[in-house]
Amino acid sequence: MDYFKKIKFVGKGLKRPECVLVDPENTLHISDFRGGVSTIKQNGDIKLTKPNNGFKIKPNGLSIIDKNTWLVTHLDETEGGVFKLSFDGEIEPYLLEIENKPIPPTNYVHFDVFGRVWITVSTRKIPRIISHNSDCDDGFIILVDNGKSKIVADGLCFANECFFNPFDKKLYVNETFGRKISYFEIGKNGMLFNKKILANFSFGEFPDGLTLDSEGAFWVTSIFSNKLIRVMPNGEKKIIFEDSDPAYLNLIETAYKKGNLTKEMMSMVKGKVLKNISSLAFGGENLKEIYLGCLLGEEIAYFKNDVAGLEPAFWKNFA
Repeated sequence: MDYFKKIKFVGKGLKRPECVLVDPENTLHISDFRGGVSTIKQNGDIKLTKPNNGFKIKPNGLSIIDKNTWLVTHLDETEGGVFKLSFDGEIEPYLLEIENKPIPPTNYVHFDVFGRVWITVSTRKIPRIISHNSDCDDGFIILVDNGKSKIVADGLCFANECFFNPFDKKLYVNETFGRKISYFEIGKNGMLFNKKILANFSFGEFPDGLTLDSEGAFWVTSIFSNKLIRVMPNGEKKIIFEDSDPAYLNLIETAYKKGNLTKEMMSMVKGKVLKNISSLAFGGENLKEIYLGCLLGEEIAYFKNDVAGLEPAFWKNFA
């Protein structure tokens, strides 16, 4: 199937819609850099929910923990943490400190089938652009379980989206500038150990978004190259489609290897259709549609798929 030719778009006026989720009613929930969460219902109605107390949040990662509450990561230039934002705009801190220190700008938050919350911090360095190279080694993962939080893995090369795999009970994480998907066994105390690599990526491939289908394969978005990649449980990779510009990827690769990537380089729109895809979620009838978040667009791309997605963990809270 030529998935690329089937791409359509939904929404308008979104700002940096990096993370997208789909609920059982097929409403899209999208992090929006205008300072909140945008929802798009099946009938096309769009609503932006901002904190009603005026707090200026910069949403990046997004999760849903019940019928009325999002968890939102704060990706400010110098501040981070995770906040609870209700569907009617009430906001309160969820986790702002770890090991008695403020949490740096925070990338992603994942709610798993056991009700645990996994949080990734890509780097401790400020500004974050310093870590956009293969030498980065200070990303970490936080686990929140039964109200207690702790760092459970450290030394990652730009920790990005993570996903608890209910098939093998392991936690997977994209190390974006390490260009790999790593995975861990989970100890009884929640600590992550026995780190291994599921897949390495090559030229123009920088894994960002991560989700799982019903057959146990991961789907990965690659920033810069607008690649969508399916990764089988044995690590075998299949490129579903790509919307990239060779000259631009050469520029990115050269800067990445020299350690001098800039925001200006990363803000160039070079895809013919897609605008730096960053995340993905299954939705639609029988979970056979894929929705793509992005860094540089104002809409959400989507297309029909042959393989169904895995039902998201938060769906049980909508029953």
